[in-house]
Amino acid sequence: MLRGLILLLLLGLTAFLVLPFLISSLYIDWRGVTIPGTVYSKREDVGVRYSTLKRSSEITVEYSKPDGTGVSFLTTQFAPIDYDAMRVGQAVSLHYLRPQDVPDLPLSKFLRGAQLLPTVRLADQQIFSGLKVLFTGQAATFAVTIAAAAILLLFWRMTRIPKFGWAVGVCVLLTLIAVMVEDFPRPMPPPAVAVRQGLGRVKTVDRIDKLFNGSRSRGLVADQPIEVIGVEFTPI
Repeated sequence: MLRGLILLLLLGLTAFLVLPFLISSLYIDWRGVTIPGTVYSKREDVGVRYSTLKRSSEITVEYSKPDGTGVSFLTTQFAPIDYDAMRVGQAVSLHYLRPQDVPDLPLSKFLRGAQLLPTVRLADQQIFSGLKVLFTGQAATFAVTIAAAAILLLFWRMTRIPKFGWAVGVCVLLTLIAVMVEDFPRPMPPPAVAVRQGLGRVKTVDRIDKLFNGSRSRGLVADQPIEVIGVEFTPI
């Protein structure tokens, strides 16, 4: 009984803290006013993490608040194909949640005043657009594997099927396999949209001779080492 009350209290506290952020983000789509903005800058990073190439693309948009309190900036992640289509100085539209439209929930006004509450988003994006950018390709496969394992264990426990310990062991093993597959190095796909020629400068030369190595693991020696070159260039 006491354990159930503690769990219920923790769930209520979590909902109390999370709801202002969730509802405010939904209100941007429902009640947000459309305001103009301009692409201020673009930034793209390609690095090697755990023997895997990672590409991160983000755009900073400059906009003026409709209440006349000044200029602000919004930085958001973009999928590579959408990032390549944007240009510095390009006009864009945003949805902005005015102070009077903030949801009437506990802590909402305080979080809004502390600039912690989400209040602006690109007009062509929705509340879960960031998750779509984050969970793509290998990351999506890994997330689906973890979710499937959690649902399976929950169902196993609720139905009281015997050998729950074996099920946990199998799920842990499958999760480890998924992590190893996700970290396995793969070539970066070539650009396919609006391909242009340009000049770049070689900034770094790195060599991958181990797989699955990290701060807590020495990894495995690769049968065929890979040379990775970092190139700095300015998009046209």
